[in-house]
Formats: sequence, structure tokens, C-alpha cells
Amino acid sequence: MQQLEVLVRTAIFKPANTLVGVLLQAAADRIDGAYQAKPGQQHKGRASFTVSGIFGSFELQRDYYYHEGKKQGHYPVDAALGLEGSNTPALARLMCLEGADETSYQKAENHLLETGGIEVSARQIQRLLQQVGAGAQTWQEREAHQPQPGTQAVPIMYLSGDGSGVPMRKEELEGRAGKQPDGSAKTRMAYLGCVFTQHKRDEKVCRFELIRGS
Repeated sequence: MQQLEVLVRTAIFKPANTLVGVLLQAAADRIDGAYQAKPGQQHKGRASFTVSGIFGSFELQRDYYYHEGKKQGHYPVDAALGLEGSNTPALARLMCLEGADETSYQKAENHLLETGGIEVSARQIQRLLQQVGAGAQTWQEREAHQPQPGTQAVPIMYLSGDGSGVPMRKEELEGRAGKQPDGSAKTRMAYLGCVFTQHKRDEKVCRFELIRGS
């Protein structure tokens, strides 16, 4: 039974991989057709390379531009499609998830093959993590320490919480201890919390903060 399911998965992956390749090639053609070369860039024709995805690998054709002054080459399609090296975004994400939590890249390789039928080597996983690791750390630090565009720093964050008794049906109060003379309950507690910020503070707000602070 296990072999049957693996065979069916392999059979499904083949047309799925072909479809993804066709769709990405169509997207690449549109991107290249709309691309406007930057000053100094020269179009050097189209180049083919192998892209790996979660269903397999396929060939992708895309335009290549070269800047003689900067000695740099550029494939507009790669950034537009979110390719990480020769990997699709979906595959790159899985490789990073597996590689980040594993003490051994070999274990990550084995796990991807066993759970998803995805064939990538331990070396590929390690190389990808090394490529994206520094950028990911920089992005996380930026998110933590710098305000986003259109936002501003807030000096005070307010935290508020309270609880109140809410009248309930009799069947909802069975087994509940209460403050009635016979020890029964008429209500159950409902709790509410609120977290908010405030950019403007008038005299009333400042007086309230002083009272709460004391």
C-alpha cells in the first residue's frame, strides 16, 4: 500500500511540474517583454537554466542584461518571480523551514524526501540557508527596531483589563459556586482585555495617568 501511494504521488507530480513550468515561463515572457533596461545595461539575449520546485525541475528561459561599467549581470525575471537561486519560492521556503530546525542538513534532506517526495541534497539546503540567512536576520532586526513607512513611534502603550459577572441560564450555572445565600451562582465571570496606543494626550489624560500611577 505504501508503494502504491508513492507511485500515485509520483504520477501526479509529473503533470503538476509541467503545468508549473508552463505557467512560470508565460510569466517570465511577460516580465521580460515589459522590462525597461536601465542606463548602461545591454541585452545579451536569452539564457536557459534549470529551476527546482516542489513537484520537480523544469527549464526556464529568461533575458539576460549586462552592465559593462559595473561588470554586473542581471536577470529581471529572477527577482520578479521571487526565485532563490534556482529554487522556486515554495521550495525555498520548505528548505529553509527544514534546515533551520535540524541539527543535520542530511536529516532535512531525508525528511523532505520522505514527507513530500522532494529531492534536494543536504548541500543544496545548506547553501540556500547561507545565502538567505544574513538577509533574513537584517530584515528581522529592521522590523524590530525601525518604524514602518507611514508610522511613528508611540511613547506609551496602554494595557487595560477587567472582569464582570454576566447573568446566565440556570443550566449554564450547574456546579458553579456563587454568592447567593444557598451558595448558588446567578452569573459567570467574563473577562475583557484591551491594548491600545495614543498619539495625543490632553490634560484629562495626563491627570488620569497620574492617578493610576499613584
